[in-house]
Amino acid sequence: MTGTIVAPLEAGELPDVAAIRGMRLDQLLFVTTGVLLAIVVGLLASVAWVSARAQFEETSTRFNEHVRNQAIELGQTLSHTLSLTSATSLRDNNYAFLSEVARSIISDNPNILRVQIYDADSQLAADSAEDAKLGSTTERKPERRWVTALYQGKPIIEYQEPIDYGSQSGKGVVLISYSLEGLQKQLHELEAAKRESLRRNATTMSGLGLGFLLLAGVLVAIQSRRITRPLGVLTGKVMQLAAGDLNARAEAVGGAGREVTTLAVVFNHMAERINVLLEDVRAKAQLERDVSLARTVQETLLPGREGFQAGPLRIAGLVVTADACGGDWWMRASLDERRVVVGIGDVTGHGLATALVATSATSGFTAAMTMRPPEEIHAQLLISSLNLTMAHMGRGEHQMSSALAVLDTQTGVIDYASGGHPSPIVYSRATRQVASLPARGALLGASATSQYSARQAQLRPGDLIVWYTDGLTESRDASQKQYGTQRLAAAIQANAHLSAEALRDAILADARAFSAGLPAQDDITVVVAEFSPASP
Repeated sequence: MTGTIVAPLEAGELPDVAAIRGMRLDQLLFVTTGVLLAIVVGLLASVAWVSARAQFEETSTRFNEHVRNQAIELGQTLSHTLSLTSATSLRDNNYAFLSEVARSIISDNPNILRVQIYDADSQLAADSAEDAKLGSTTERKPERRWVTALYQGKPIIEYQEPIDYGSQSGKGVVLISYSLEGLQKQLHELEAAKRESLRRNATTMSGLGLGFLLLAGVLVAIQSRRITRPLGVLTGKVMQLAAGDLNARAEAVGGAGREVTTLAVVFNHMAERINVLLEDVRAKAQLERDVSLARTVQETLLPGREGFQAGPLRIAGLVVTADACGGDWWMRASLDERRVVVGIGDVTGHGLATALVATSATSGFTAAMTMRPPEEIHAQLLISSLNLTMAHMGRGEHQMSSALAVLDTQTGVIDYASGGHPSPIVYSRATRQVASLPARGALLGASATSQYSARQAQLRPGDLIVWYTDGLTESRDASQKQYGTQRLAAAIQANAHLSAEALRDAILADARAFSAGLPAQDDITVVVAEFSPASP
C-alpha cells in the first residue's frame, strides 16, 4: 500500500493557512482568561473596599452618637447637680459663692466653656466669665433643655436646668456651655484613621490582586500551552494528511483533556479509513476502466443500430444494458447468397462478468458458423455448438438463454431453435394476425450433454419477426405491473406499418413509457426482421 499521493488534493491545492490572521489558541485562552480574572479580582476588591468603607462609616456614626450622648448625659447631670447645689446660695443671695462655683467647674473640666446662673427674674446672678455683667437681664424660660450653638466661634451644647429655690417669682436657670471641639477632634482623628485604614486595605488588596493575577497568569499560560500544544501537533498532522501524506498519524497525548485525546484517536481512525477508501477508489477506478474496455469490446462485436439488408430481408436490433455492460447479445450474418443467420442471447444476471460471458458467446456463435461449410449449417447445429462453448467456458456457473434462426431469403423458410429463450413473435401484415415460433430446449451452459432440436416455419411476404429478451416483457411500472407479451404484441400491431428500425425503436419507446422513467432492472434486447419479397 502506498503512503503518499502524487497530487496534494484532487479537488485543488492546499489552502494558504499562512494567510489566516488572528490570535493563536493559547494566546486567546491566555488573554480571555486574564481579562476574566482581572474583572473578577477587580469586582472582589471593589466589594471589599465598599464593605470596609461602609463598616468604617457605621463605626464612626456610632462613635459620634456615643460621644454626643455621653456629653449630653454629662451636661445634663452636671446642670442638674449644679441646679440642686445652687438653690440655697441663690435663695440667700450668695452670688459671689455661685460665681466661684461656676469658675471652679470650668477649671476642673476644660470641655465646659461657661457656666451661668439666672434668678427667677432672669437676671444674671453668677457667671464663670470674669467680664460678665452680673445683674443683666436675659429672658429665659425655666425649663430643662439642651441645644447646639456657638460660643466664641466654637461649637457647643448649651444645657439649661431650672432652679427651684422657693422664690415667689418662679424658678431660676442654670446654663452650661459644653464644648464640642474635643468631640470634633476625635471625629477628625477617627476619619483620618479611617482613610489611612482604607488606604492600607486598598494597597493590600491591590498587592494581593496583582499577585493573584500574576500567579493565575502563569498557571493559565502553562495550562493553555499544555492544551494547545497537542492541538498544534494535531493540526500539523492534519496538514500532512491534506498534503497527501497518508502515513501521518497523531501520537497519544496526555494532559490536554479527554476531548483532545479523543480527537487524536479519531484522526488516526480517519486516516486509516482514508487509506481504505482510497484503495477502494483506486479499485473502483480500475474496475470502471475495465468495464469501459469491456463495453467498448462488446459494442465493437455487436451489430450497430443501422439496419442490415439481405435481399428481401431487413434486420435491425439493439441491446439496451441496465449497467455499463450487459449480458444480452445479438448477431446477424450471411451464410451464403441466400441464407442469413440471426442469434439472440441473454446470460443470467448482468454486469461485468455477464458481459464477458456474453462477449465470449458472441465470439462462439461466430466461430460456430465457420465450423462447417455453409450448406451444412443449420439451427440445431449452431445452438448445440453454442451450448458446448458455454458449458466449457462457464463451467456451470454461467448459463444463457438463446434463440437462433437460419432464414432463406428466397423461399421464406425459417429454421429455428431455442434454449430457454422467449419465443419470437411473428406478425402477418396480410392477415394482421400475431403468432409465435415456439421451440424447447434447456438453458445453454447447464450441461454439455443437453440435446436441442430445430423446427421450421414458412414466412409470407410482409411478415415481421420480433426476437426479444425477458428484460423487455419483465420491465415494470410504478405499481410493479409487468410489461408482458400482450402489450408487446399490441405495440407490434400498432406500429406494423413501420420499417424494421422504426418498429424496433417504437417497441423500446413503448417499454420506456410503460416504466415511466424507472431505472431498468435487466438488459433489454429487441431484434426485428422484415420479410418483404417483391411481388411476382
